[in-house]
Amino acid sequence: MTRPQREDWGAALAAADPADLAALAGRITASAQVEAMAPPREGLMLMRLRDSVAGAAFHLGEVPVARVHLRLSRDGQRAEGGATLMSDDLARVTRIAVLDAALAAEWMEAPEIEALIAAGQAARAGQEADRALVLDRTRVDFQLLSKEDE
Repeated sequence: MTRPQREDWGAALAAADPADLAALAGRITASAQVEAMAPPREGLMLMRLRDSVAGAAFHLGEVPVARVHLRLSRDGQRAEGGATLMSDDLARVTRIAVLDAALAAEWMEAPEIEALIAAGQAARAGQEADRALVLDRTRVDFQLLSKEDE
């Protein structure tokens, strides 16, 4: 498997099985010291988008966001990682940050983390395929409608 870019790890891990995510992060934190690099934060963020036609910015609304930045230390090795996700589950975002740090530092759990990322990517691909199918079923061909009017 080709490892995706680090910026994609969080989204893939967020889509992975929560029990597997918790078990692996728990094993890592049980054998490592965890130090917060910044206070973990959760709250609401105002989501800003750009209109696709006029290009004008507008505020869609508030979304829950959690952010964790930490450092792991084990056997003289240090690993720094973090995660920011649209979520209100700070514990889950912390687990993802732990896995991010361990994978970035190539700790011995790296193959297991890569497997979780692959599973998360597969889950996300399945969701995208389902969305595409729903979108395709709602598509209307207006040209066919105008031919009936003739």
